Amino acid sequence: MKLFLAGTALALIGAAPAQAQSPICGGISVVGEWVGGEEAGSDLTSAAQVFEADGRVPIAGHLVRMFSLSGATDIRIDVDAAPSGDPYISIYDAGGTEVAADDDSGENFGSRIQTTLGAGTYCLAARSYESGVTDVSVRIGAADVFGDTTPAATPQSSSPSGTEGGASCFTPGMARLGDGLTPSDLTGGIFANLTASESPALGFSLAQETPLSVIANSENGDPLIRLLDANGAVIGENDDFDGLNSRIDLTQSLQPGDYCIEIEDLNGADNAIEVGVEAFDPAADRLRRLNAAEYAPTSSDSVMVTDLGTLETALLHEVQASGDASWITIDLPAGGLVLTEVIGDGFDPIVTLFDRVGRRVAENDDGPEGLDSFLATRLLPGRYMIAVRLIDDSSGPVRLLMERYVPAQ
Repeated sequence: MKLFLAGTALALIGAAPAQAQSPICGGISVVGEWVGGEEAGSDLTSAAQVFEADGRVPIAGHLVRMFSLSGATDIRIDVDAAPSGDPYISIYDAGGTEVAADDDSGENFGSRIQTTLGAGTYCLAARSYESGVTDVSVRIGAADVFGDTTPAATPQSSSPSGTEGGASCFTPGMARLGDGLTPSDLTGGIFANLTASESPALGFSLAQETPLSVIANSENGDPLIRLLDANGAVIGENDDFDGLNSRIDLTQSLQPGDYCIEIEDLNGADNAIEVGVEAFDPAADRLRRLNAAEYAPTSSDSVMVTDLGTLETALLHEVQASGDASWITIDLPAGGLVLTEVIGDGFDPIVTLFDRVGRRVAENDDGPEGLDSFLATRLLPGRYMIAVRLIDDSSGPVRLLMERYVPAQ
């Protein structure tokens, strides 16, 4: 991911030594470890070896590793889940400014950063898209001491041009993400950190036809985005694609030319928002939609499906639920009325029912009372698939209860 920083609103994550009482890297965390065990042994510029700094990313948290540079140095960081998972990483300087970030530039959903940094102290923050803890291997060092020199998407840090005055689309002073962008430029994504008051518009131009995604994420804001062409026509608009975050996926290639992203914040104008564009990834898009239970998986999809067998009368099954759908199959030996309940015990679940060919049969959230989900569906014999997920990013156990009633003879 190429990261461009604009304005003063930054999403900060940092670290300090595990034993330290005073936070560093922006004052966000006091839990972290030097890659060399101590500050004196953690200078990548002078080290002749790659540091191994494996660890565990906690649920909804981050793993922090610290290092120093005694001079400007080309560095490389590889973070891979062990044995599986999807980590993403950021580098922060001593003041808490994010100077590089990446997701999926390595192999098998691993993350890799290759960039040049000046002398100073830095923090690596590794996070994970997984709903549970994620064990990760961390390799960090000067780029020239890595045996494998396979290039990866190179994160960059810069400020979009024309950020003064909060200029709107296609007006003088409009902030820009980049010009003459190609599909390879967009592979890692190009993003800006800003507020809607500072930069209500971000312009960019494409040098080649390319499908792309426009993304806006914020911890405290509620971004709404529109993509406009050079004539001011709206190509796409989105609010609340994922929670309060927004996303526009353009599966058909955009033609070369000028474009602009309009940015509004429905929760105020001064919240930090990360806005950018990246190459549209069909595989990642399908996985996102499967996780949201927009449609049922097929045998070629790499999602786990739990088969509960035949529903004779009733079954009760505990599901470790998260914001990503958990998939379950059942078989009905005969037609009848099927009641489906998901009991959240404090969580807010949603349940979706699909038939054997993947058609959505029914869906419910919060019914008939409280946060639990309930379906009453008349079904024919056959195989059915159930998706259970939580409406937010929390995770925890919920109970799936299914009961089958047959017509009186």
